[in-house]
Amino acid sequence: MKGLVFVNVNLIKRSLKILMLAMAFMAGISFYSGIAYAQSVDKVTVTVSSDGHIPHGVCQRMEKSVQAIGAQLLEGKPLENVQSQRNHYEDIIQQVFDKVLVGYTVKSVNIQPGEELNISVRLLGWNDKIDAITVEKRVVGMPEVVEKILLDDISDMDQLFADTLQGLPVAAVDWTNGVMKHRVKDFMNERSPEFRADFDVEVGENTKVIVDVYPLLPVVRTIDLSMRSDTLPNAALLTERQNMQDGADMFVGVPVAFVKRHKDTIEELLAKRIDDLEVAKFWGIHTKVDIKPAERMEVMSRSDSRNVYVRFEGWGELGHRKDSGDNGEIMLRGIFAKQFTSRDGAFALVDFYPKNTRWDFDLGLYRELLPKVKANVRYSLRDSYWKGGVEYNFAKRLTFRYEYRAQDRISEFALRYKLHDFLALEAVMDNDDKWLRFIGYF
Repeated sequence: MKGLVFVNVNLIKRSLKILMLAMAFMAGISFYSGIAYAQSVDKVTVTVSSDGHIPHGVCQRMEKSVQAIGAQLLEGKPLENVQSQRNHYEDIIQQVFDKVLVGYTVKSVNIQPGEELNISVRLLGWNDKIDAITVEKRVVGMPEVVEKILLDDISDMDQLFADTLQGLPVAAVDWTNGVMKHRVKDFMNERSPEFRADFDVEVGENTKVIVDVYPLLPVVRTIDLSMRSDTLPNAALLTERQNMQDGADMFVGVPVAFVKRHKDTIEELLAKRIDDLEVAKFWGIHTKVDIKPAERMEVMSRSDSRNVYVRFEGWGELGHRKDSGDNGEIMLRGIFAKQFTSRDGAFALVDFYPKNTRWDFDLGLYRELLPKVKANVRYSLRDSYWKGGVEYNFAKRLTFRYEYRAQDRISEFALRYKLHDFLALEAVMDNDDKWLRFIGYF
């Protein structure tokens, strides 16, 4: 019996220990659960305001500074703790922020506790403020015509500095440096990404900002200029070639992307170098310029008259046997035309045949019957007979031509292909023969 009692006593003691451990374990769980579910500060937001003006970018930078202080001090703290020591935390934030702040004094700090805690900071600006702003923009290394286009692109930059600096305490300008650099960079990327801008601020009540604008690579390095005309002798354009070359050379050193973005404007500027000449106005010349922006830039200028047509051609035939037995014929032709209306005009042909030193002179009229279709009738002054014909320009380089000569009752059909601006090839057929004709343009 004694042994049995001893065993039972030990069992009871052991059970009591287990019960006490279980109770301690449950109490610990309850304690830590209470801590886990206690409310704490998860996020800190900041609002900065002033009796005077704070530029938006500067205000954002100030709010980030205070937010960094508040997050370090308050995030993760129990709300009950924050609430009970609210004045203490407000005083700390005010003292720390006041030491790093220049141009403003911290007037008050107010903490509104919550899981998303808000800190309201009220500032008092110092008396010396920026009253006026002057912005001087300097374009480095660019010709006047490019400078004008560029300054039009970035004309709103003055307002950018005014929004940031106007009304700001003079001593607070240092707060704007980082903000302004980002804003100027973003502004240039949007308005003129081919250039970069650096600026220097001369601080005072009347603040002056000096902005230097520099080009970015790649830039135009060489110019290949071509000048052509479909209504005037190409040789006549040589007198104005230097004028056009000087205009094109102004864009050497200009960023390729800038030239591409302003392609239409630059083409118009170059065209005016010809069209604004007195001789061009007299002859009704209109110039169209096409540029291909690249480091080696191509410039093609075409100057055509609206009311006159003057061209010189050289004809050479291959495989055409005339009655004289000659294999082909060589002819030099001058064409002179005057347009009366948009569809009608008169013309004269002067033909010279070097082999037999013979001249022909024709006078005629032409009319546009349909778009790209012209009919003409002319009279030979030398041989006193009529000729007539039709031309159809059905493609950019392809022309179908028909001509009838009453003297020998010959119908001539020709298909002309323009190889380039100075040479064309014509396949010809008449009542008796077929041959090739080469036509050179001068």
